[in-house]
This record gives sequence, C-alpha cells and structure tokens, in this order.
Amino acid sequence: MSSIEQIPPHIRQQLARLAQIEQMLINVVTRRQQWEAELREIEHAIDEISKLPQGAVVYKSVSNLLFRVERDKALSELNERKETVELHIKTLQRQESLLRRQLEELRKRVSEEMSKLQGGGSVAEKS
Repeated sequence: MSSIEQIPPHIRQQLARLAQIEQMLINVVTRRQQWEAELREIEHAIDEISKLPQGAVVYKSVSNLLFRVERDKALSELNERKETVELHIKTLQRQESLLRRQLEELRKRVSEEMSKLQGGGSVAEKS
C-alpha cells in the first residue's frame, strides 16, 4: 500500500481543500497586484495632469484612437477610475485575508490530525 493510501480519506479531502485554498489565494494575490499596478499608473497620470495649467488640453487613448479632452474632464475621469480600482483592491484584500485565515486553520487541523496518526494512534474516520 502506498503512503498516500495510508492517509485516511477525510485527511486526503482536507489536503485537497488545502491545495484548492492555496490556489485561490494565489489567484486573489495576483489580481490584487494587477489592480495595484493600475492604481499606480492612474496616480501617476493624475500627478502629471495636475501639473498642467487649468483648461489645458490632453489626449486620452481609447483603443487605437487618441481623443482630445479638457484637463479637468480627464482628471475627473481618472479620479472616478481611481475610486473604482481602490474598491476592487479593498475587496481583494478582504478575500485574501479570509483565505489566509482559512488556510492557516486548515493547515493547523491537518497538522494536528497527521500528528495523531504518526503518534501511533489511529484517527477515527469522520463521515
């Protein structure tokens, strides 16, 4: 019998759930980092446009086209986008925190159960 077959089914399920939560956490962290990169770009654009005189004309890229836009309108659009991006980041931070807690709790549970197994006693099957 292989060593994986010696692990009780409920622990194997917990290990599978552990891997699933880890993958979900990686995905959430990646998405949060992407949004944070976009936020930095928006903040940089806001800083640069803010340096322009009132009423200055700027160009914004939409697809393959450039459109002429008033400075204040561009700032307004960027600030709206910034708020939206910040909300996405906060949501992902909450998800990340929840997943980290779940991961830690499950790791602790699996570790305790594996210790019981290695301690010589058998762990009763949980159905």
